[in-house]
Amino acid sequence: MNTMKYYIAVPVFLLMFLIQTTLLHRFPIFSYSPNLLLCFVVVFSFLYEKPYGLILGIVFGAMLDVATSWYFGVQTVTFVVVYGVISAFRRIFNHEKLLPDVLMAAIATPLNCFFVWGVYRLCGSPSDVMNAVRALPVLLVTQCVLTGILHLIFVRSVIRHRKDRKAEWEVYL
Repeated sequence: MNTMKYYIAVPVFLLMFLIQTTLLHRFPIFSYSPNLLLCFVVVFSFLYEKPYGLILGIVFGAMLDVATSWYFGVQTVTFVVVYGVISAFRRIFNHEKLLPDVLMAAIATPLNCFFVWGVYRLCGSPSDVMNAVRALPVLLVTQCVLTGILHLIFVRSVIRHRKDRKAEWEVYL
């Protein structure tokens, strides 16, 4: 198995952080901007055996908290929890396939929405849970599509000749 080096992963995360904090906040999709860093944490946590998703999620989650959040540590903790959930599922699913990665994005998106809402609510923010519920359909679609695209891009760098090792039960998982 071929693994990505940190000198490639860090610039990719940095570029997505810059896009997340500049372009996506200027041009939201149906008033909501997808969380590119969450998509990258999902993809890197699911595809790579080494803890790239965890380490880069902590670093760039903290940077995202400083740049865009009212409270420090919300995205960082969310990315750590997402990494833990994905690590558990990684043992069950074939990480070469697209469907489990998109499923992980579908699990991570509401986890992120409701965790951020819960922390903000505990800290005294007057936000209503309906704000998170209204954002969820748009974020689910956009983040699942983005995660699928990222999976197709990065799976080639992880597993060479992945079609050669196809077992009968691996076709759909």
